[in-house]
Amino acid sequence: MKYLSHIFQPLLINQLAFYSLLGSGAYIILLWSPNILGTHLSFNTQIVIFIFPWLMLWLAYSWQVVTEKEHRLEIILMVAIIILGVVNTSLSGFGSKSINAIQTFLFTGLFALWASMFLVNDPQRRRMFDWFCAGALGVILPVEILLWLVRGTSGPGAFEVFILHPIPLGTLIILLSCGPVRLIVSKNSTAKLLGWSLILLGGILIFLTNKRGALLTLAAMLAVWMLYLVRRRRYLIISIVLAIALILPLEAQRRFARLDPNINRHVSILHRLELYNFALHIWKNHPFMGIGLRSFTHEKYLADYHLRNQALRDFPQAVAGLQTLDNMLLTGLVEFGTVMTLCYLGLVILILAKYYRKLRSWPESSPADWYRLLVLIGFAVHSLTYDSLLFPPLNWLFHVQLGIMAGYQAFETTAG
Repeated sequence: MKYLSHIFQPLLINQLAFYSLLGSGAYIILLWSPNILGTHLSFNTQIVIFIFPWLMLWLAYSWQVVTEKEHRLEIILMVAIIILGVVNTSLSGFGSKSINAIQTFLFTGLFALWASMFLVNDPQRRRMFDWFCAGALGVILPVEILLWLVRGTSGPGAFEVFILHPIPLGTLIILLSCGPVRLIVSKNSTAKLLGWSLILLGGILIFLTNKRGALLTLAAMLAVWMLYLVRRRRYLIISIVLAIALILPLEAQRRFARLDPNINRHVSILHRLELYNFALHIWKNHPFMGIGLRSFTHEKYLADYHLRNQALRDFPQAVAGLQTLDNMLLTGLVEFGTVMTLCYLGLVILILAKYYRKLRSWPESSPADWYRLLVLIGFAVHSLTYDSLLFPPLNWLFHVQLGIMAGYQAFETTAG
């Protein structure tokens, strides 16, 4: 390792590692979908793409990757989560089913966080990452909107180009919104116009997906933003108008459903409420180490489960077919287990708390840095309605954003 470090300039290796991180992100966000390139690459090839930036990190930093004092607690927690993930899979009894899922989760998540913590840790790199996000949105938004116009809402494959489902598509737009926000806060008028255009197109696409979770997430983000800008009244008025514009379509849809007797508007809500009880039932059987990520064994626990709502006669069939708890926290507790979930939540909370303290203490921090917190608040809200981190593009983006927060520095630094 030291011999290679002497041959190659550490700064050059660091640059290559950073671009390899962006390259793996481009693959995960734009090419991973089976509708594009996903089915043409073997699973092992994809794993190499996911983990390559972390391996490059070793050439740039050597043993500092695991011994860095500034990130000691974060590294300990990440190592613990990786070990617990392996143990969780081996103890589940269905390791052959969940091994691919846990590998994908760790390599597109924890290892991306680890790499970005070292590689995207100064203002210049953060700007470049946000430009990358803006570029990704510049590809995704026109393609999805144009295909919607061609196929219509009922056409096959609507909103399934990049991420296969309209719900995570809304989250993808929110996570990538750091890009246009970076452009908006810049001093260049052309960049501002481009940023606002991407925000407008993103809002239109989220509205077209017709998913209440994404709209409520935007409303929650706006509510937090309103609190932040409450001292700036002109922005407060704009925020209120935008929040009302988001809430009104939801209220109109609810009232329309009340007028139409053919719309069974309660089924989805009641099903989710029943899933909470069902998740508790599974958790009681495997409280510590979980049943294994995506082991597809939920139906095993239906035999001794008693429905709280007897009207949901198709609940067992829905559980066996969907194999999801529609809530990332529930999925963590049930499939990862309590121990791994608590370690993971501890890591996230630690990073967010340290990042918040740094922003408060460093006046050099920009609005784009604060907006990153808002994005993760939105992501957390949306993750309560489906299993967000099981989608590799979202998993990668979320953990890279966490890595940026963990490695945040207010000033330019030289790597190596």
